Amino acid sequence: MPVSPVEEFRLWHDYYVLIGTAAATLIAAMFVVASIGSGFLTRRHSPQIRTFLTPTVIHLTSVLLAALLATVPTLAWQFLGVAFGLGGGAGMVYSALVGWRIARRRVEWSDQVWYALTPIVGYGVIAAASLSIVLHAAPNFEALAVGAALLLVAGIRNAWDMIIFFVAQDRDSG
Repeated sequence: MPVSPVEEFRLWHDYYVLIGTAAATLIAAMFVVASIGSGFLTRRHSPQIRTFLTPTVIHLTSVLLAALLATVPTLAWQFLGVAFGLGGGAGMVYSALVGWRIARRRVEWSDQVWYALTPIVGYGVIAAASLSIVLHAAPNFEALAVGAALLLVAGIRNAWDMIIFFVAQDRDSG
């Protein structure tokens, strides 16, 4: 009898609870970032919002969703593999679009790495790990964990980058 996903993920339970909690906390912190930058967050700046703020929230939400899926006790392997695969693939495409927007802006290289490249790699690792689930090979839990961690670290760095930007904007405008 095959082992259920919940049994396999049991060893990873604390990790997913921790990373999910961190992602949810950072999503809430993004609301604080948005309120600090409310003078900047206008219709006129919507391209910048779509390029920097929205992707950070989406990456953190992806981490939270991955943690939620990994801890649901009744999900089948195939569903998990397909869900992680679709999420990883969609995240790679979305992050590539964000990377294209960032490249057009000619921002500094560290922003290109953290807003575009790191999320592409994180989603790619998740998509690759999902193949091990779909193909009935040994699920690569380490790869899923690394992919989620990359997205979380990018979210932390980008939230910090935005708060510094908004604080500087408020001081410059005052």
